[in-house]
Amino acid sequence: MRETVRKLLLVGVAVGILGVSVGFAPSSARAYHTYKERLLDDTAYSLARREARLGLMQLSYGILDQLQVTTYTFPWILGAIFQDVAPNVELKSTLYDKRKLALSASVGFLTGTILQTDDTRLRYVVVPITAASSVRISSDISIHTTAAFTATGFPGGKTQAGGSDIAGAVVINLLQLSEMFEWRLSRVTAFTLTVRWIPRVGNAGFQATIDIESDTDATIEADVTTRLENAWSIIPGFVFSWARANLKFGVGYGDLFLPGIGLVVPGAFPRPGTPAPVVEFDVFVRF
Repeated sequence: MRETVRKLLLVGVAVGILGVSVGFAPSSARAYHTYKERLLDDTAYSLARREARLGLMQLSYGILDQLQVTTYTFPWILGAIFQDVAPNVELKSTLYDKRKLALSASVGFLTGTILQTDDTRLRYVVVPITAASSVRISSDISIHTTAAFTATGFPGGKTQAGGSDIAGAVVINLLQLSEMFEWRLSRVTAFTLTVRWIPRVGNAGFQATIDIESDTDATIEADVTTRLENAWSIIPGFVFSWARANLKFGVGYGDLFLPGIGLVVPGAFPRPGTPAPVVEFDVFVRF
């Protein structure tokens, strides 16, 4: 594990040195870091009408000016691994963009099922709602703030347990805050520093109805303990933007925040539930 961490840090340092060197190189007139073209992730900005973003982590399209629709790729991949599709969609709109301030709101939806060891399926539904603001302090420096409320439900279905049918539901609510500092070193390179934190996790409760073979119904309730409250991460990184191609890379420390759906995976180093090295990576094109 220490060797893995060392390699991640070396890669991060190498990318950082490359970013600084590219940042102070002559600017490209065709690059994306301009007043009009802005970063989309963790900001209040969205695609223009008929503009598209195709990448490793997400696919987005501008339906109207300042209104984009997005689907994230990793839920589809996880859905394939768990033998079921995981359709997801997000609508994001930049409601205000004047002078030095931009404001946006977005809502998403994700659903799917997980195949259990007893051949039953556990259904999940995730609904993230996000508000974001972007403040342009200068032509090179911006501050982006987001607040996301994510409701995650496990409505389940019916499973066989000891000869009885059990149907239940678990709901977990998360409040996630993030702050990203953006410094444009050139029209090709931007340095970012992102801090994420979960200050609040709603009470997670389990409610179920048991239908016993003797036609007698019983209701049970239980609390679900999570390790998500006060989860955090700090990730410095770089975004390289050329005429079409873009590269996003960051290495930090903390818990793993899943992009787009407002969920977090507690770190697993040196033991489960503790912070760990975190890597962010994406390759995409905009046109």
